[in-house]
Amino acid sequence: MHISCVRGSPLVRTFLVLALLVASGIGFARLTHRGATLPLGQVVDAPQTPESSRIPAKIFLSLSRPVGSIELEIGGGAVELTRQEQWDFSGTALIDPSDPIVSLKALPNDPKRTGVPRMFAKLVVETEGKKTFTHVFDATGVIDDFVELPF
Repeated sequence: MHISCVRGSPLVRTFLVLALLVASGIGFARLTHRGATLPLGQVVDAPQTPESSRIPAKIFLSLSRPVGSIELEIGGGAVELTRQEQWDFSGTALIDPSDPIVSLKALPNDPKRTGVPRMFAKLVVETEGKKTFTHVFDATGVIDDFVELPF
């Protein structure tokens, strides 16, 4: 048994199929369009937030075990950490409310070693007049993650 959705001549069916393909192509083109692009070599700087509108914060980082290296960034800027105790670090930062992303990369002493246990890193961000923010990063081996601050 043959069921046809479109009755009529083969020419009409061919025209409808072509019309649907063109409409689909236009829809996909709109979905995947990147917008305006810059010529090669041209760089546009993002507007900088004035220093006065940035939020000063104290940063505390506690690790579950020793690491080979730590990279902590807030809003794209590196946070300088000083060791407080064996695996505890602290530092200060100015948080840009328009870019409150914190990224952490912690490499174990021997990242190629198999059977590396899970590693945890507890981040605490204290700011005056705001609720203290706490987040725990968790990974097997290398921690390479980010979180957005609620400021």
